[in-house]
Parts: sequence; C-alpha cells; structure tokens
Amino acid sequence: MRFSVIIPTYNEQEYIERCLQSIVQQTYDRADYEIIVSDAQSTDETVRLALNGGAKVANAARRGIAYGRNIGAQQAQGDLLVFVDADVTLHPEFLSHLAKTFSDERVVAATGKAIPADGNLFPRFVYRATYALVNFFNFFHLPLFPALCVVYRKTIFETVGGFREDFGITEDLDLSKRVSTLGACKVNNDARAFVSTRRLEHHALSTVLFHIYHDLRYLLFGKTARVYPKSEELNKGSDLWRMNRKL
Repeated sequence: MRFSVIIPTYNEQEYIERCLQSIVQQTYDRADYEIIVSDAQSTDETVRLALNGGAKVANAARRGIAYGRNIGAQQAQGDLLVFVDADVTLHPEFLSHLAKTFSDERVVAATGKAIPADGNLFPRFVYRATYALVNFFNFFHLPLFPALCVVYRKTIFETVGGFREDFGITEDLDLSKRVSTLGACKVNNDARAFVSTRRLEHHALSTVLFHIYHDLRYLLFGKTARVYPKSEELNKGSDLWRMNRKL
C-alpha cells in the first residue's frame, strides 16, 4: 500500500460524498491507496456515507482535528499519509503528482495546492494568498503546510509524534516545521485540490484575523489557540476569541 488518505470528520454529510468520489476517481492505481475516514462520533449520516463511498472508518473517541488525524494515521497501512479535509476534492491526478514528488527519498513531506472552489472575492483571495505564502516561505526552507492536502512519510510522521493534540489550530504548520529538520519538504503546485470557502462564509474578517494572530503567535512564541470550533457553531466572530480566553 503506497498511500493512505486520511479524512477527519464530524458531521460532514454535506461534503464527504464529493470528497470521497474525487479520491476514488484518482488516476493512480486504486490497489495502491486506501481511504480512512476518522470520525469523531458524528450524529448525522457521515459514517454511512463514508462506508458507502469506499472508505474504512476509524472511530475517534472525541473531537479535535489533530486527534482525529492521529487516530487515522494509527490505522493506516500506507507508506505515505495523505491528510485531506472533508470539504476538499482532489484533482484526478493529485496522487500521481505526489507519487512523483516522493520518488525522491530525501522528501519527507509535501503539499499540493488548494484552490478555492466557490465563494466571493474575499474568501477566494484569502486561500490564494495563503498558498502564495506557502510557496514563499518554503522557498526559504520554512515549510508551513496547511493540512488541507498534505502528505508525510509515515515513518517520519511517527518519529516526530504526529500532530500536536494540545493545539487547536496551527497544528498543521507545526508538524511541517518539525519534520523539516529530518528531510526535504516540497510544494507540488501541479497536485491541485479544490477547497470549499465555507469557513469564511460567516464572520470572515474575524476568522482571518484569528488565524493571522495565532500563526504569528506560534511562529514567535510557540503558542496557539487551544480550541477551534466549526464555523457553523459560532454565533458571532468574537466567539472564537472568547472561547479561548476562558482556557
């Protein structure tokens, strides 16, 4: 098994079918990759849709994006761990492009390029700017890879202990930064993924500022937010800040 595609979920029935369909339709040999949905006790149809869509389901006992990804990784049989969000769809040649990247044994991590699939001008700009910065920082050997569509060698992932579960956000940037001491980290802009801008449909400015603040806080001081709820669970943008002040 070459790839294990891991998708953390909690109540993702609206998106998971499209995500799984895009993975099953990869041009890469289907016998050489598995799909694992790491589900945090969803109360909707996510698990049923995942099983119908050709995925194995790993039971995550609690919520937490880092925890869910780590649970999926523990059950993975592939040499390369692909982490994809439930609201992402992959270009049919995504895995094929990443396989070429990892043909270089020095590569320990790689990211594709996430392109906004919907939304108005502001959220589309945010995602495009994010991946422009990913390319910029990686050029200077500072990989800060969002976990929307990122790949790690399993041996390296296990060596560094996976995602930090005490981080609510920036756990993905933290992991790529840690593994960079063990080998090369590459950006493959041909490996395209298409991401929903739903996280920025409501409270967009507050959400973006929250991410910028904690990204800088992590880079400067190694600290970050402890919790990051789904956007659908917020009544107003200030809830993001208020929930973390209580911790």
